[in-house]
Amino acid sequence: MKKAEKKILLALRQGLPEGSRLLLAVSGGCDSLALADGCAYWSRRGRFLVRVCHVEHGIRGTAALADATSVEAFCARKGLPFSCRHVSVPDYLNKHPHLSLEGAARKLRYEILAQEAEAEGCDFIVTAHQADDQAETVLLKLLRGGGSAGLSGIAAVRGKVLRPFLKLRRSELEAYCAAKKLEYCHDDSNEDLRFWRNRVRAQLLPYLEEHYNPGVRELLWQTAQLLREDDECLRAQAREQYDILAQWEAEGVSLPITELAALPAAIAKRLLRKAALAAGSGELGYKHSQALLELLKKQGGSRVDLPDRVSAYKKGKRLYFYREEEKKHGYQTASDKIRSQVQPEEDAPCTKM
Repeated sequence: MKKAEKKILLALRQGLPEGSRLLLAVSGGCDSLALADGCAYWSRRGRFLVRVCHVEHGIRGTAALADATSVEAFCARKGLPFSCRHVSVPDYLNKHPHLSLEGAARKLRYEILAQEAEAEGCDFIVTAHQADDQAETVLLKLLRGGGSAGLSGIAAVRGKVLRPFLKLRRSELEAYCAAKKLEYCHDDSNEDLRFWRNRVRAQLLPYLEEHYNPGVRELLWQTAQLLREDDECLRAQAREQYDILAQWEAEGVSLPITELAALPAAIAKRLLRKAALAAGSGELGYKHSQALLELLKKQGGSRVDLPDRVSAYKKGKRLYFYREEEKKHGYQTASDKIRSQVQPEEDAPCTKM
């Protein structure tokens, strides 16, 4: 067995729970095909059970259908259960106009993967994000602005989503595919420089490596790791407070204003974000978080509008979060639980499966 093969198989052995049922998100590209092939190796040895889901986004026409066919054929050869879910990102984008095309594809894909995992009784969803994706994500967040959560990049574990390749370079996965003679798909949209991530990958990172620091990718990974450690500490404190303070009522999920206002801003913002996500909101930006903090200080029944038609408003001594068209009924629905478990990082690669 070649070195490239050993490294990939070790990452999967260490990063995926033994005895679990795994849903692999496979686009057919190099990274996800290496993921599927490596997981097939361990599945044959009884380490865990796997099945593959390919999401066809309704964007790339016949090229996307060819990718789906290619993944299906690969799974047939490897004896892996396969499903393909066809969706329409343009239609989804029409319903969520605040999202970018990339953001809509990412959000819809995770929703579909969550549905598939639940339907098939899978314990985890596994994606093939790798270290170069991490470096790109941190740079994108720097360019767009973000706090420690955003600058900590892509998490190796986030709820039901596992990413065992985050310490591996793209070149290592390419070497694995070459060693195993795996023919993977090429998505032309990854070369489209209209998209920020593609420009960061093709132009900005190579420029920084050539003109500033050849080790910039590693520094970005290290920075992400340090910030993630800090963010996880703050998240843990926020979760503890949320479990104590949050209530589900007929008017939505609510938090007590006095107790919330007394918390450090870093903790309070994380509680506010958690409540907003539970109510069905997309990721909150800086302006949303600041508006919510200001809302705590205001008198009267002021309101803040959040992504995905979620609103926050004050009533009595509590701050309520609810979705306009479907007020909650005093409990957390199954769809809320799934959404909170697989909520994607805002800038995880759009086309990454």
